[in-house]
Amino acid sequence: MKIKLKIHEILKDSNKFYVIARCLNNMRMKEYIYLIKGYYEETYDYTSMLAVHNGEMYPDRLVYYIPSDVLKENQSIGKSTVGFCAKLRRTLEALNFSDLCKFTPVVEWGKNTAYYDPGMNRITQNVFEYYFEPVSDIDYREIIKCKNVIESHSGNGTFLMRHATFSGSYEVNQSEIDKLGVIFKKYIHLNKTTREYIEGNMRNVLTGESILAVHVRGTDFNCEIKYHPHAITTEQYLSKTKELCAGGRYKKVFLATDDASVLEMFKQEFPDKLVYYEDVFRTENHIGPHGTPSERPLHYYKLGLEVLRDVYTLANCDSLLCGLSQVAFAVRYVNVALERKFGEIVILNNGMNDKDSAEAKKYRRKRNNHKLI
Repeated sequence: MKIKLKIHEILKDSNKFYVIARCLNNMRMKEYIYLIKGYYEETYDYTSMLAVHNGEMYPDRLVYYIPSDVLKENQSIGKSTVGFCAKLRRTLEALNFSDLCKFTPVVEWGKNTAYYDPGMNRITQNVFEYYFEPVSDIDYREIIKCKNVIESHSGNGTFLMRHATFSGSYEVNQSEIDKLGVIFKKYIHLNKTTREYIEGNMRNVLTGESILAVHVRGTDFNCEIKYHPHAITTEQYLSKTKELCAGGRYKKVFLATDDASVLEMFKQEFPDKLVYYEDVFRTENHIGPHGTPSERPLHYYKLGLEVLRDVYTLANCDSLLCGLSQVAFAVRYVNVALERKFGEIVILNNGMNDKDSAEAKKYRRKRNNHKLI
């Protein structure tokens, strides 16, 4: 067993050998034997790709279509509850694969995305483009007319990611963060409206003083969901924030959190240091903001805009205190993309859940009953 582990570590130190070993390992599977014989078997593993011919546009390109929550013909499912940064990370991993293969990528986040807002239909029906510029010169509506289209699936995205478990895994190391930062810088560009909104808001928060960024993921994270990290308590965050701020190291603390109760506790502990965005939609129960309806205009669009504003503001601070969450991962790779470097990164980690808690099972039933997933 020790020899096997040692070989595994040696392979992981070399990108080339690591990829070859994974391919050889999977060649033992029935599906890959079919591939060798020249047949295509639809599967969710990374080596399966099929080009379809929808029309005659761009015949000299291989178009890599990255859809998310896009309804197929005669398909009817409820609104997704995948969070903004989890969706963005999956998109980045797919873009990384596309970049490796020299494809032309096209990204579409569809109407079942948690952030789809009918009020934005007059601008675009692609939720990705609510916030970002298209990733290539091919319009997402042209996919049905393109000559050679390869549709992305989850296995493509995780092919070169070292956690090698599943999309959305919390087993992320710094090399993956750096890789996603490079891909983010290359492909992800805020559109004019989003950029002006975020930059205007940051000017009111980032005043030139040394700022500690603190991200606290609460609400549904406290349900102790399988394959998610054990929740970090608010007391742990408060204690570590006090420790980091001791001796006047940081003049201000910027707090980003989805949990209204966490905000209140930080306001009590740091009345003179704390800065935050007051207009963020926060909740206190075990349903996250992205799964909570509201009567405010453009609510779902604003949910995405607010979390993206938090990510950029956190990434522009001097140091970072966070747990393991998709938002925290996004902050770190955006920090890389901006070519900034945190003075220190402190990550609180209580380990991972290997099964759903009773509260998590209750949470899943509640989401299913409301047809949110």
